[in-house]
Amino acid sequence: MATTILPDDLVVEILSRLPLKSFCRFRCVCKSWLAFSSDQHYRKKLPRTPFGFLYQKNEHGNAIHLVGLPSGDRDIDTTLSFVPCYEHPLELKGCSNGLLLCYRGGTHSKEISDATVCNPATQEWMALPNTEAGPAVSYADLKLCFDPLWSQYFYVFKFETTPNGGYDTEVKVFFSEDSTWSNCLWETSDILGGDSLFLNGVLYVDHLWGHYLLALDAPDTCTQLLNHRILQLPGFPNGPEQRFYCFDGCLGQSFGVLCYAQQELDGCIIRIWSLEGSDRWVVKHRLNMNNVFGRDIMLRTNNEGLWYFDYEILAFDLERELVFLADTIADNKIISYSISTGKGSQILNIPRFVDLYRSRLYVPYYGKFPASVLQGAQDK
Repeated sequence: MATTILPDDLVVEILSRLPLKSFCRFRCVCKSWLAFSSDQHYRKKLPRTPFGFLYQKNEHGNAIHLVGLPSGDRDIDTTLSFVPCYEHPLELKGCSNGLLLCYRGGTHSKEISDATVCNPATQEWMALPNTEAGPAVSYADLKLCFDPLWSQYFYVFKFETTPNGGYDTEVKVFFSEDSTWSNCLWETSDILGGDSLFLNGVLYVDHLWGHYLLALDAPDTCTQLLNHRILQLPGFPNGPEQRFYCFDGCLGQSFGVLCYAQQELDGCIIRIWSLEGSDRWVVKHRLNMNNVFGRDIMLRTNNEGLWYFDYEILAFDLERELVFLADTIADNKIISYSISTGKGSQILNIPRFVDLYRSRLYVPYYGKFPASVLQGAQDK
């Protein structure tokens, strides 16, 4: 009887219909299936289903929580019980394609200790060396960068701000490939405390008040200078000068393309753009929020007369047509909004939501931990 051999493209199309965890188990079936998981072309077609939404409230000692989506894998330990907690629980600082960055130290503080990169799906983790800031530093922040479609290793960008008449920010980079910090040093006078996203080897960082992104190329271990450029954002600028007191939109990606979401001026419509070419933003969606929240007015003023929206865009996933919203007025709800149906459903209620500290959409990563030195599952 003749044996039919399916072409690789058709096999990958079939495997892409499986849950990610099932596919990772089936990689052991044969060498060709294993090769698909490491091939840059085919990996883009394999499943990356969101597991849930990570969040942490701004309360001392508060643990990291997760609200799971219906398709989530209930075996994942998002409490991070496998990571040593030392004297105090770690704080969630970043999430990048399945890896989490946690450490102790406030957002507007120079104190960074026990910085750890971990993978809840495989229960592996790695402590970052030499993260403490120098005595002259007034602000320090770390940003985790991992994109398995671009590199098998992760990076951590360290931003340290020093008062110098104005403010000077220095940037250094950690390489998980050899567990070292780079010798490259880059300086800017910008205050970069906003949203960030790592995509296709580029870290995009939102300016704190300016309506633009700083794009930093991930360097190699021999790079002395960081390549960078400025990318203007679409929509309208926020900040005290514009009488708007709210964060400047939300970054995301869809099939490897940078995207940006922001409310229109009255808050009733959300626009989502995608970046085409180097600097051209194209509107992909206009989403009406009136039926989602059941009210017509979504723009309010505070005691200082500054305008603000009464809901926030927490995250969005265009591949699965989902937008995650926080209603800060009615019962402090987190809502999952379906782009295809135009309907929203409550997935979580957090008392005193204004004290939410960090929130991240979490997509599991079941591959090999992207570092040369690690602790965790293999030590048990």
